[in-house]
Amino acid sequence: MPENRYSFFDFDNTLYKGQSGYLIRDFSIYLESKRAFYTEQLSQILSLVTSYETGQITRHDFAVQIVEAYYLGLDGRTEHQIDIHAKYFWGSLTKEAWFSFTQPLLDLIKEFTIPILISGSPIEVLRHVSGKFGLYEVYASQGNIQKGEYHGGMHHELASQIAKKRLMADLVPNLKVDRGFSFAFGDSESDFPLLEAVDPQNAYLLCEDQQIKNKPGNQKWNYLKKNIKIVDHVRKRLIALEATPDSGN
Repeated sequence: MPENRYSFFDFDNTLYKGQSGYLIRDFSIYLESKRAFYTEQLSQILSLVTSYETGQITRHDFAVQIVEAYYLGLDGRTEHQIDIHAKYFWGSLTKEAWFSFTQPLLDLIKEFTIPILISGSPIEVLRHVSGKFGLYEVYASQGNIQKGEYHGGMHHELASQIAKKRLMADLVPNLKVDRGFSFAFGDSESDFPLLEAVDPQNAYLLCEDQQIKNKPGNQKWNYLKKNIKIVDHVRKRLIALEATPDSGN
């Protein structure tokens, strides 16, 4: 496999279904039940999800504010404590936490490309699934940590479109990404920078939002429902690329 062929994945609502589609929400609920998260910050997170889903706040504001609220909820907790909870959290999930296509898609894509996760979810939780899915690298939101404890909220978020665009602007040239044979998968406008980094025919937005589809430059992306047919679609595209190896960047 050429080293410069990659697949960029969002996580929430792209690979992870969970209880709500938002890992940061589900994990906060789990932590609060273990008395390892402030109740008032959990209430803020739940309120932010409702506000976003009812159109009261923008995607950008939702992305930034929910990461801020999450890391404030961890204030004073130790890295070790949260790490242990993260391991038990993943162990408590059933197969229903994942879409039917999640594992088959990753198994397929790893045969041809190097998978990279780029997510606004917390790194301390996501690092425990990187091995399960065979991910090459994980980029995610991080909190401020001092002497092994969470303090002062977030260090940086990777949930917004602006943050992901900044990351991809560095990542793509550094990895020398083969745009013609690399893939990207997301579910919202925050993931546009991932999709823009690859050939439009290799860009998959797993939603059917007509407003997004009608935006200039987006029409050539693949808009698919979240079901196992995604795997067949990607397989056909990979076969076509393999038949024309000089697809170019």
